Amino acid sequence: MSDPPPDFANLSEAELKLIHALQINPRVSWTSAGAALAVDPSTASRTWQGLSASGRAWVSASPRSAASEAPLIAFIEMSCRIGTADTVAADLADQPWAATIERTTGSRDLLVSGMVTDLSALAALVSNELEAIDGVEGTRVQVATFVAAEGAGWRLHALSAEAIRKLSDQRPAVQARPVRVDHHDTALLRELGRDGRMGYSEIASRTGLGISTIRRRVQRLIATSTVSLRCEVAQPLSGWPVSAALWCRVPPARLGQVMSGFSGMPEIRLCASVTGGPANLLLALWLRSPADLQRLEALVGERLPDLDVMDRALTLRHVKRMGRILDSRGRAVGVVPVVPRTPSHLVEATDVAEAAMLTFE
Repeated sequence: MSDPPPDFANLSEAELKLIHALQINPRVSWTSAGAALAVDPSTASRTWQGLSASGRAWVSASPRSAASEAPLIAFIEMSCRIGTADTVAADLADQPWAATIERTTGSRDLLVSGMVTDLSALAALVSNELEAIDGVEGTRVQVATFVAAEGAGWRLHALSAEAIRKLSDQRPAVQARPVRVDHHDTALLRELGRDGRMGYSEIASRTGLGISTIRRRVQRLIATSTVSLRCEVAQPLSGWPVSAALWCRVPPARLGQVMSGFSGMPEIRLCASVTGGPANLLLALWLRSPADLQRLEALVGERLPDLDVMDRALTLRHVKRMGRILDSRGRAVGVVPVVPRTPSHLVEATDVAEAAMLTFE
């Protein structure tokens, strides 16, 4: 029996297991992945090539910290004039600071998750650029103060406990310490942003650095959490095809405890405390169906009577997810590596060209 075409409607069991393996350890060797999955390395590599080439799965990379400070994560709600939201979203998709862009229901048309270096960069971005975009009628901004769960921790749950243990043992040990990022590290972050599994030899050909230097620096970036790697899957194929968001209010004294409870739920893609509005907790969810939003909200209300849901939204379409440009089926069709916005940030034409979309056949 021949292999199914790249655009088939469901993922095979072997593909689900491989994606889960790379969610645990995004840069695991094919030898180690094959050993955990009981397949030979060439089979694991070939399976991944099919997933990646068709845009059904990919490994993203984004900066998590620099020197002694982490980039600020800003959640920007944008209201647009009727008929302009898709154009505004397409324009924003080219911007490296705009990590994720969602077309949503509710009181906003777009929800943009962006990275900035500091509040002054965020203020300049919103007042000088976003509010000047043709079609934008209003913006509301919240800043994440603590992230208890993020997409990098979401799992497909396709592997056995033994396979998970083997892959976890291969994962680099994390050393929670700040590091100074120089221009070589910035170049490596850009290449990993294009493909989180890019090989050392390919990075060397793109940057001119030696392979041993690249290996040492990439391992340091991962070990110090300077870069966040995640294996993503086209959402319609994940079994959790619906995205939603809840803006909640929790008594400040209970916020940490409530966030800890949410971080273990399979529906949670993001759990972050936020400031800048009446809500102090933002939850991003992946659900089985739209009705699951009401079910989950009712369940949360029963378990946490002091939590108030201030607002809710369903995602009509992900335009971009952590740097990956997505088509209407949720497949990756391009990439713009995520770069936090600085107050004086200028995007040169050459930078845009370097970050141009990769097209998958």
